[in-house]
Amino acid sequence: MASQIKTILNALFDDEGFSTPDCAPCQEQLAAYIDAELAGQPASARFPAVAAHLDRCAACQQAHHELQALLRLDRSGELAAPPVLPSFDFSYLPPLPARPAAPPAARPWLLDELGRLVIRWTADLLASLQGPAMQPALLKSGAPAGLRYELTDAVDDLAVRIKAEPQRDNPQRWTVEVEVDIPSRGGWPHLAGSLVTLRRGDETLDQQETDPFGKAIFENLSIEDLPRLSFAVEAV
Repeated sequence: MASQIKTILNALFDDEGFSTPDCAPCQEQLAAYIDAELAGQPASARFPAVAAHLDRCAACQQAHHELQALLRLDRSGELAAPPVLPSFDFSYLPPLPARPAAPPAARPWLLDELGRLVIRWTADLLASLQGPAMQPALLKSGAPAGLRYELTDAVDDLAVRIKAEPQRDNPQRWTVEVEVDIPSRGGWPHLAGSLVTLRRGDETLDQQETDPFGKAIFENLSIEDLPRLSFAVEAV
């Protein structure tokens, strides 16, 4: 038995290529061919190409003989298990360099010292909302279809949704709609009066109170300003 296993293992770890182009498809089906043989089925009739190849190829005949011996031992339960499980000592290998920890994702919102919710847009944030079309180059080659940002679970009893879309006649100018929802008020028409301040950097561009639907609309904004906008929401 030991000599059979040794022969089989030598064949399994043989690095030489196949003798002919037909060897590969033959050996791919060889296990199924031998299973049919061991089950008493007409293997030659089920796998005629394998049988024909085995008749003329000495290398595949040897593989057939060795694999058949291995499968016979396995079926009979006589295939010996290794007495000792192998163990390996890799202490001589240099340690892998530690991977730097990924920086935490920047949060685009905060509560300022006055308790207002402030949402800041950046080029990276807009790229994640729009996809590859929104690049830091600020869409010189064309405008995306639109942008939507939602903040619904960060602050108790306050949800903010921001929608930005290009104007139909001029895609370089955009309209931004800020919707402020205060769930405890029960929706329309009880959502009026929250103050929304639009800034570009440190400059205040506009300030509006929400309508009964909770909306404030800012029009005619430059596409190049989008990554520099911030929205301060003061719910009242």
